Amino acid sequence: MHEPPIIPCDRQGDGMLIYDVFGRHIGVQRQGERWLLFRVDLNERKCSPLRGIIIPDDLPESEIPGWLGDIFHEAASPRHPDVRLME
Repeated sequence: MHEPPIIPCDRQGDGMLIYDVFGRHIGVQRQGERWLLFRVDLNERKCSPLRGIIIPDDLPESEIPGWLGDIFHEAASPRHPDVRLME
């Protein structure tokens, strides 16, 4: 199995939503009728696809934080207790 490609994250131009998900940076982007997820490195401004996790295509943008919280809840800690939109 090979590593997913790392691509530049032009957050301003591509419509990617960046969330702090219990201390992890996760990018969510709408492409056509699908939501795609990415690991985001804010220091290097690079993203890599986050495979194996699917957001339902019909999920409204307003419900993404709650959905991410449900999926990644085991990563919650006193230092990182919630999901919040960063950009």
